[in-house]
Amino acid sequence: MKKLFLFVSLFHSVLSFCQDQTYYLEGTLGKSKIYMSISVYKSDKETNVNATYFYQNSLKDIKLEAKLKDGNYTFYFKPGDVVSEKFYLKKSTSNNFDGFWYDAKEKQQPVHLAPINFANYKSNLKLQFEEDKLNFVKFKFLEFKKIKTTTYNNKEFVWYSEKHCDSDFFRLGNNFPEKNKATINPILEEIHAQRTLTQLGCSSSFAYSDGKGIESTATINFLNTNLIGFETFDSWYCGGAHPDFGSSGFLIDLNNGRQYEIDDIIAFDKSVTTEKKDNFSAFSKYRNDYFAPKLLELVTSIEHFTKPESDEDCDYTNLEYWDFVSWSYTEKGITFTPYFARVSRACEEPFLVPFEKLQKYKNPKFPYDLK
Repeated sequence: MKKLFLFVSLFHSVLSFCQDQTYYLEGTLGKSKIYMSISVYKSDKETNVNATYFYQNSLKDIKLEAKLKDGNYTFYFKPGDVVSEKFYLKKSTSNNFDGFWYDAKEKQQPVHLAPINFANYKSNLKLQFEEDKLNFVKFKFLEFKKIKTTTYNNKEFVWYSEKHCDSDFFRLGNNFPEKNKATINPILEEIHAQRTLTQLGCSSSFAYSDGKGIESTATINFLNTNLIGFETFDSWYCGGAHPDFGSSGFLIDLNNGRQYEIDDIIAFDKSVTTEKKDNFSAFSKYRNDYFAPKLLELVTSIEHFTKPESDEDCDYTNLEYWDFVSWSYTEKGITFTPYFARVSRACEEPFLVPFEKLQKYKNPKFPYDLK
């Protein structure tokens, strides 16, 4: 999922670099409450516009093709090149948008939109979701309900679904200490909200979203009195040329809620750093010079990798696939999944390195034994 979050974040960063104006709007389409974003991009040669909207009772994005001519905005949704709905809107000097919406049979409904007052939609969303401010609105209307309970290591976990889409995730159950629940469940709820917002935004101009574009699983792999480890796996198709998939590992301290990254746990050199954002060059150098070579050496000592004879086979001896791996903290050790280009994504599989082989590389700042 972190791959998907990274893609979303980078995509919006590129847009924010070149866009001239984005309008975030709320209002009515007929009797229905809707929210819309309209982004205008200008260059020397042309003006491009795109728009996305959703209904309050659905929260699923509908991505529109758009045109702007003589101050008139025209938006279309036309899956299969057949127009199923369209907007004709005019912007006022106060940035209100008024006009009409038409369905495929030319049935008309009035539309009135005004700028959103985001003071009404406060939340603690992470940076990747702040890039699309409409997520603040969606966050307010998320509804989670209990669907089942499971056990792991004799501890209860309560699973919740979200009303508007396929998005299930867990919380700590009744037989955890109250302090653990008070610390960890808000973190788990935030992760669930993030995953739900990603699902609701998984849409394209080719078809209406059914809220199922991302198939997700969450698996608890480790639990003791101090730590919980779990892994998420997501397979998604949100439009574009190809579907994709990826996994993410989490290790959270039950006592204080700290979320450990792999470099917080394992240090193959004293230059280890987790400061990807503030000092990416140092982070990348450590991963390239120390992390990838030592990790590949450890995994090869177990799996006995050899150079494949055919270019069509998976080459696990290639160092560049081991610098930015996915990982998961389990009862037997840490699994590492090398990262391949999309064309070879089927080569991605987890390889277990037992704790006894990793113990000598434990980061001195990690407060617990590897076991």
